[in-house]
Amino acid sequence: MTTTTPDSTTAELVDRMAIIELIGRLVLLLDARDWNALEDLFTDTVYNDRTSLTGGQPVTLGVAEFVGGWRQLMENLDAVHHLVTCHVITVDGDQATCAANMMGTHVLANSSGGPMWTVGGRHDYQLKRTGDGWRIAGITFTIQWATGNQNIVALAMAKGQS
Repeated sequence: MTTTTPDSTTAELVDRMAIIELIGRLVLLLDARDWNALEDLFTDTVYNDRTSLTGGQPVTLGVAEFVGGWRQLMENLDAVHHLVTCHVITVDGDQATCAANMMGTHVLANSSGGPMWTVGGRHDYQLKRTGDGWRIAGITFTIQWATGNQNIVALAMAKGQS
């Protein structure tokens, strides 16, 4: 049986709020395309599993390479907007997990289809407590649905290379 004291309950609530704020900051900075500030939210290496969307295998990347991948995908879009809701957090000492619903809308005016692609699914975050507070150590995205022009991201990437 686990004994809960007022101090342990307060500490857990503080951890949970810090994790929710960290993930909120993540989506706000991503949508603002503040690539430098995004790097501060992660551990030095980041586990990245987007295989349900892109196939392949999960990868672990240095934080600069991980954020650089997002930059390559999103910097040439006209707009991007992410929502993350329904956080379910489990804290275990200096590690935590957070499962949440996610929806991302990607906008690019183009001549080869509609201007929007929206995806929905689940994010599973792995988090670590560091000397600077909680940081994201990994993200797994499990797609559940998508609608619109799925070529938006490829068109934006090609736009950046021209």
